Amino acid sequence: MSHHTPNARRIGFTLVELLVVIAIIGVLVALLLPAVQAAREAARRSQCTNNLKQIALGLLNYESQNKALPRGTYNYLDSTANGTAPPYGTYDGVNASTASGPQKFDRRCWFHDMLPFVEQQSLSDQFEKFAGTPQPWGGYPTAFDFPQARTIISSFMCPSDGVNPKLKTFHFANSQPTQGFSGNYVGSAGSYYLNKLRPDHPSYAEYQDKPRISSTLVDGMLIGPVNIKLSQCSDGTSNTALLSEIRLVEDARGNDTRGRYYNPAHGGVLFTTMEPPNTARGDELPWVSDLNDVFLAPINVQAEGGFYFSSARSYHPGGANLARVDGSVELVSEDIDRLAYEALGSRDRGDVVNR
Repeated sequence: MSHHTPNARRIGFTLVELLVVIAIIGVLVALLLPAVQAAREAARRSQCTNNLKQIALGLLNYESQNKALPRGTYNYLDSTANGTAPPYGTYDGVNASTASGPQKFDRRCWFHDMLPFVEQQSLSDQFEKFAGTPQPWGGYPTAFDFPQARTIISSFMCPSDGVNPKLKTFHFANSQPTQGFSGNYVGSAGSYYLNKLRPDHPSYAEYQDKPRISSTLVDGMLIGPVNIKLSQCSDGTSNTALLSEIRLVEDARGNDTRGRYYNPAHGGVLFTTMEPPNTARGDELPWVSDLNDVFLAPINVQAEGGFYFSSARSYHPGGANLARVDGSVELVSEDIDRLAYEALGSRDRGDVVNR
């Protein structure tokens, strides 16, 4: 005999109640995910800030030991880039025939000088031994020939950049991966183009009639191919940029020079403050992958010898991290006043804008 009574209430969820519960859970997840993502990005940005801080302190330690900052590059940027500047090579940056002697530090940059100061002494020792080895043809190997060029150095990678680690670029004439590790952190070459002196710079009139206005005359702290001293930073160390970050770009139809430390002769390890962070204006460099962009910005591939231009960019919301010469690091807004940002790039133009 059944003991069921007509008025007994079943225990459980109705379909409507179940749908309500699912909807509530969906709303909670939707509210939680952005918070989780924001917390993760905050942690990544903090790590990026720390990376820049350590590199900036390393540069200051280098300057203290060597009485000048490293060269931004050892090659000229506004010519064919074949050969290194004196005293490490014979190239005068104008006539290719002058690059006939041993070009000892060809395709080297500030990154290599920094290795001992960022806990990479062993890699530095290997590189210096390799770079100083004469070859059968009477010259020296280029930096991108270094067998350990693909060594990953995590402190030179922004954790928000999903392209990391980028360990190879491809030359159109060579199907094999070449030219080593690329990183996110680049040196400040000044407030104008990477390889041209600003027309409103106090020294411009002195140099405008010279055969070339080269990267030795720009107004940043890490320029090629000359060493800048802190005493030359007359605008003040707290008012002058030293380093910032860029977005790496996967190679498509050509090899991309940006962030490429083992072949920086075309300006890929430098930036300027002519345009604010994350500008919609595309970078203008030779040897960039013209099928990619860096911030929904078109790439303007420059001929060698043109006006080279590259901006700070990041995946951090609202701007990019920047280290000043005094070692401080901050996120610079992409909405920063243009004149203030330009002034930040120059070491000696006398146009300091208060923070």
